[in-house]
Amino acid sequence: MTQATVVISLDLELSWGSFDLSFDYDLLEMGRWTHDIGVPNLLNHFTRNGLSATWAVVGAMAHPSLPDVSGLPEVNYPHFSKPWFSYVPKDGDELTHPEWFGASLVEMIKSAKPEQEIGFHSFSHVPFGWPGMPRERAIAEYHYCAQTARELRIPTTCFVFPRNSVAYVAELQEAGFTCFRDVDELPFRFASNKLTSIGMVWADFAGLSPRMIEPSLKEGIVSIPGSLLIRYAAGWRKYIPDSSRLRRLRKGLERVRRSGGVFHVWFHPENLYAEWPRLENVVARFLEELGTLVRDGDLRCLTMGQLASEFQTKLAVKQDCNLSLA
Repeated sequence: MTQATVVISLDLELSWGSFDLSFDYDLLEMGRWTHDIGVPNLLNHFTRNGLSATWAVVGAMAHPSLPDVSGLPEVNYPHFSKPWFSYVPKDGDELTHPEWFGASLVEMIKSAKPEQEIGFHSFSHVPFGWPGMPRERAIAEYHYCAQTARELRIPTTCFVFPRNSVAYVAELQEAGFTCFRDVDELPFRFASNKLTSIGMVWADFAGLSPRMIEPSLKEGIVSIPGSLLIRYAAGWRKYIPDSSRLRRLRKGLERVRRSGGVFHVWFHPENLYAEWPRLENVVARFLEELGTLVRDGDLRCLTMGQLASEFQTKLAVKQDCNLSLA
């Protein structure tokens, strides 16, 4: 079992995250708030507590404006009949449209101390496992992410699939990535997805203890499942008490501290906008308590890439030992 470890991964997407589901003024306002206020505030919470996280950014938003996307085959989703880049301002840039572009945010994260990790949340936030997503588009998305990584001078290490819809994993490994966030390890899972969703609503309200996870190897690449998603505070979710959210996070910290393993928390910086500042206060309190535990030596806080590298090293040592015994 892995030494007691907390991993935090963030899906940074601005307005790229849900324009295909609902495109309106609120989405753009949330993107602008995230760019101007949300990310700087959140990054400050991490740095002042001495913590590192994996920031999985949409590749297109890491540019100051929209690059040439003619090399991306079109998707054909039943729920979104328009060309994928229909809503993206073709002649806009970060100054005029900060809800879409955040090159300065990426540079801010890159220069933060302690060092933060920048991964990719695809290039354009297409759901990989949904009907209408061709293999050619997946490969092209990986290629565009790798090209963006070269321009930013960062490694192609971590990948987070949009909406946690995992697909084309072998192609991801061939593109040079070393790890990805896999679907969450839930406290329970029913045969019906609807029943599972209802059960997780109850888990949030009840403050149920999350599960710890372990990395594994899938199709040649390190799989790191999630433990707990901090859900946004809009719609019916605004009725989830802050105390219940904190209770789940604290139970996760206590469980990993006591039993070992990995507590993998993830959320979207954009979702701190809804009912602001409620959810930001929950996250800030969690990070303060985590920072204290890390400084006291009770557990570690690693990025996805650090955990994957450690796992690969252990796996290589184990294989060498097995060969020696043989």
